[in-house]
Amino acid sequence: MAATLVLVRIDDRLIHGQVAIGWVKAVSPDAIVVANDAVAADSLQRNLMELATPPNLQVVICRVDEVAGVLAQDSLSGRRLLLLFSTPQDVLKAVASGLAVQKINLGGMRFKPGKRQIMKAVSIDDQDAATFKELLARRIRVTVQMVPTDEPVDIVKYLTTEGAKEG
Repeated sequence: MAATLVLVRIDDRLIHGQVAIGWVKAVSPDAIVVANDAVAADSLQRNLMELATPPNLQVVICRVDEVAGVLAQDSLSGRRLLLLFSTPQDVLKAVASGLAVQKINLGGMRFKPGKRQIMKAVSIDDQDAATFKELLARRIRVTVQMVPTDEPVDIVKYLTTEGAKEG
């Protein structure tokens, strides 16, 4: 029996309070999978992710291009998984590496120079917008939803300069 993805989320903070408390309660995963090259390569960051994970959940940390294979492992068979990425580019890379996903929850993407704020906690640049458009072209639905009690908002209307405030 394959693992079930109960939530695929883009959040540049990866595991933090909104995820560890709010989303875990809402989707009841058995494990959290973090697909992030920097975290996978850094033992300190790995330890921080493990410490931020609720004690009743397994945490699996892997490189982005390995996530499809990791999800297919027997050790995760039949498990309910919450899958985290830090950028839309990482999701696209994982999809290109064989990850099958139909829906993505977009959480926080912090403001940085060169990005424009499209919603309270989501800022994107032209590369992010192009990546989201590519995900949509692959028939992957992307909705913005910070916490489970928020109403999900389709990202499509925010992918033009007119739909975003310059930051």
